[in-house]
Amino acid sequence: MAEDTPGATTTAASTVRRLGIDEARKILYDLVEAAAAGQPALIGRGTKCAVLSPLSHLDSTWQAQLSALPAMTVTTARKKLGDLLAAAASGTPQLLLHRRTPAAALLPQAPTTHPTTATPTDIPTDATTTAARRLTALDDALDEVLTPGASPTYSQAASFGLHALDHTLGGLRPGTLTLIAAAPGAGGSLLAAAAARHTALTRQLPVLYAASGLTRADIAARIIAAETPVDYRRLRTGTLAPAEEQAAAETRARLAGAPLHMDDGTGLTAEVIAQTAPDITGLALVVVDRLQHIHDPAVPLSGPALPAAARILSHLARTRNIPVLAAFDTDLPEMVNALDPDVTLTLVRTGQHTHIDVAERDFGPQTTTQLRAELPYARFTDPTDSAPAPGSVQATPTSPGSHQLPPPAREAATIQNTTPSGTISVPEQPHAMPAAAPARQQRRLSSAKTTLSTFVADRVASALEAHDGDADAALKALAGDGGSAIPDVMELFEATRVETSYQHTTYPKLPEPLTRKRRDNADEVWEARPKFTNTSVPDGTEVTELDVNAAYLAALQSAHLPIRTITHNPEGWDDPANYGKGIDLSGICRIDPIDWEHPELPHPLGDDRETSGTLWVPTSVLLSLKDFASPSYGELCALPVIREAYVAKGSASLFKTLVHVLNNARMKAISEDDELTKTYVATMYAKLVSTMGDSRKNHELRRPEWQHIIRGQAFSNLRRKAIRAYQAGLTVAQAGGTDELHLTGDVWAARWSGKPLFTQGRALNQIKIKKTSRKGEK
Repeated sequence: MAEDTPGATTTAASTVRRLGIDEARKILYDLVEAAAAGQPALIGRGTKCAVLSPLSHLDSTWQAQLSALPAMTVTTARKKLGDLLAAAASGTPQLLLHRRTPAAALLPQAPTTHPTTATPTDIPTDATTTAARRLTALDDALDEVLTPGASPTYSQAASFGLHALDHTLGGLRPGTLTLIAAAPGAGGSLLAAAAARHTALTRQLPVLYAASGLTRADIAARIIAAETPVDYRRLRTGTLAPAEEQAAAETRARLAGAPLHMDDGTGLTAEVIAQTAPDITGLALVVVDRLQHIHDPAVPLSGPALPAAARILSHLARTRNIPVLAAFDTDLPEMVNALDPDVTLTLVRTGQHTHIDVAERDFGPQTTTQLRAELPYARFTDPTDSAPAPGSVQATPTSPGSHQLPPPAREAATIQNTTPSGTISVPEQPHAMPAAAPARQQRRLSSAKTTLSTFVADRVASALEAHDGDADAALKALAGDGGSAIPDVMELFEATRVETSYQHTTYPKLPEPLTRKRRDNADEVWEARPKFTNTSVPDGTEVTELDVNAAYLAALQSAHLPIRTITHNPEGWDDPANYGKGIDLSGICRIDPIDWEHPELPHPLGDDRETSGTLWVPTSVLLSLKDFASPSYGELCALPVIREAYVAKGSASLFKTLVHVLNNARMKAISEDDELTKTYVATMYAKLVSTMGDSRKNHELRRPEWQHIIRGQAFSNLRRKAIRAYQAGLTVAQAGGTDELHLTGDVWAARWSGKPLFTQGRALNQIKIKKTSRKGEK
């Protein structure tokens, strides 16, 4: 992308729709995310106007001055957007940060002192909008459709080289974005590689292979394995038999000079791909391998940046009149739909059998086709192909010097990874790593252990330093309204998340029970908050008022949360045994009310609701009902009947490390009587829970079912303590919210299941006394 000369202005902004400041403030998070993905925006008020520019659009002069620009986080910028706009329009650019990382710049619409780069690739400039348009007569278009062989475009169409699929599609059509949607391990990348191989190696047409997450060595090894064919794993580990090495060398010589151009560099964005495409003469196909639905800060083509990236790739296909093929590492319909591809190939594999559904944007599902997976050779073949291509080398157990195992053992040894559904995974990554590469964040956790242990202390120290030791001002900056508690806890969450097979920054359409009917109203999920008062306890009775420690922090530690997008009534949804153990489903369920014949105890479904009719509850409440129906609790009720469910596989480990870090900081603050740190930590986990649903205060986490489950877990934890106290011989006088438990009797002498009922202290598994009072006294 060429640069303008110093003092020139960018023409892109004039063709972008101008947003008013109020409209921009409401969607500023989305605008900054789009800018980070290469999409600028124009913001104005009156005569003042500024461009929210991607940093990649800035030339070296601007880049050199980024560190000197006034900077603030997006959260703060929303409140001060009017002032920032005025400053930028007056010639003082502003830098917007995503947490502490520069994400976009607010620049003068017509800067006069510094240059910007040329127009973004996905926005038409004034020049393009005023240039004469090339018109096509209907006759020409009809000829192109009815006699494709006469069209240069169609006669050289890119394709997969797989008869079953190419016959179904008619090749990869120019001007379209085709998406291969496949779960990790199903083989989406291998199908994308097949199109690149056939187009570049067989048809000798130039291909741009943009590898996001793969290396050029990975790509080359897959090509050699598929074209020879030889075993991909042993090729990568250098353990081929001599005959196989010779065959691989011959393949290497045969492929010399093939017009396959690879880009596996860092910082690979859709905009970079669009900039590179014009440099390849006669480009026939762009392959993007792959789009990653789980956000990774080191991978630009991931997470929330994908919809904007897909728009750029689609624009590239249309303007260059070439097919663009992208592999997407999920087949979840809501995530696929968010990218709005022209054609979608949904790939599902079971062993060697591969099923592909073909759908088009305007016409919906079209047809299906079948392929055969030959995973040892990193490729797919037509279903009728039962052996490697003629002339290939396939070592057998009887071949002299062969290192291969018999077929069943070879398959088990070569392909060892399994997906959650139990299917064998494709060699998506070298060195036998799973396709979704969850190990990346685990390694980062290990190397960052010391930093995590001082995360809270470092933030407190920085706040005190920034406010000259004023503890009140530092507390306001950390835990006050608009303080850093939410972005800080989200940064800690990203650094400590122990599962990577879920996505929390993609916002599919919510099921009806989780949708607020009006903005300020609640949804339909009932969390069963305790609000119990025992009317049989006479006034004047001595009551010990207990306070549960860090109730929401404890709930974060133990709540079972869905790690994938919840779906309606998946397999096993109506069996209570699949919740908490076994399949461990998690989400929300619609259940019948239960019979509860214990007026001396808080009701498991809450004490202030009508008991008629079914209701939606989080699975944390369902698990508490399972407990109360079990022999260990004396079978206090029957298991509820589950009528409907929106659930997915659950995990109780998502927040485990985050809780450990926060609780260590909390306990240290308590021991040192450090009220500043203690309040800051409490605000972090409280706001994390309160904003992880549908909140405008936390744009990075929208999982309302998580919020319901965690709250339900906190309420259920208190209810369990109350019921255990009753079974230990105490009387429950009152129970409310997450932490209020009033009992009569000797609290510390009571035992449950042979162990002390409570231990006094401030740890998560302990409880503290607020005071001793008499019922009815004020």
